[in-house]
Amino acid sequence: MKYEAISRNSARFPVKKMCEVFGLHVTNYYRWKQYQKKREEKREQELGLVCLVESAFLESDKTYGYRAIKKALEQKGTELSEYKIRKIMRENGFYPETRKKYKPYRKGKADGKYYRNLIQQNFKAEKRNQVWVGDITYLKTKLGWVYLAAVIDLYNREVIGYAVSKKIDTELVKQALGNAIGRSGVAEGLVFHSDRGSQYASRGYQKMLAEHGIKGSMSKPGCPYDNASMESFFATLKKERIYRREYVTMEEVKADMFRYIELFYNRKRLHSVLGYMSPVEYRLKYDGSKVA
Repeated sequence: MKYEAISRNSARFPVKKMCEVFGLHVTNYYRWKQYQKKREEKREQELGLVCLVESAFLESDKTYGYRAIKKALEQKGTELSEYKIRKIMRENGFYPETRKKYKPYRKGKADGKYYRNLIQQNFKAEKRNQVWVGDITYLKTKLGWVYLAAVIDLYNREVIGYAVSKKIDTELVKQALGNAIGRSGVAEGLVFHSDRGSQYASRGYQKMLAEHGIKGSMSKPGCPYDNASMESFFATLKKERIYRREYVTMEEVKADMFRYIELFYNRKRLHSVLGYMSPVEYRLKYDGSKVA
């Protein structure tokens, strides 16, 4: 192109003379130069936006969709529309990663009692240590199935206790509960809600609840909606972590659960139900508690 040739040689020959040779107006050349400058500035700006979106996407370990990325960027002072973020993610292949689901058969026999449902699908708590929920899920590894029991405080959706084991037994849920108690303490009137799994309906576990003055609560038979908060957490955990990993040793499982739960989920992951804050951020802002 003639304008490009003039630009390349502008340091060697007078621009006006070259324009005369090519039969061009000098004014039109400088208009072209200004257009090219603005075009390059826009391109650099676009690349900067791509970098911002990519950074937020990678910081989430490739788990955030466009809505969560929008909130993450807003927290850093960058305003971008959902349309723009979706466009950038689509054009650059920033797709949240998932893998195929697996689920083994869950078995066991209860030797305790079944509590009545005290929360009735009300998954909101006005303060910490008012309502805890718990459940067990399965992690597929090269060792076979490994089991994760977790306890969540409904006040801020924080995982306050968890345990990992090769056995799905009463000791697993007792360990998770013990970790939650050691971390958060027990408030008067605390309710612990779970499904009707044999581990939660065991005498050993229910004795531990009674010793700490915790009221037991259970879902109706065959109703996962009664413990939807735990179901949601496990679905998120598997989609964002488990299905994207291949664990070979028990140490790998435990280390990765610590990284995901303690370093990412509790401290960094944005929750829409919390106004797009992390559980720890929400607790520090509204409760002021500085527990671990």
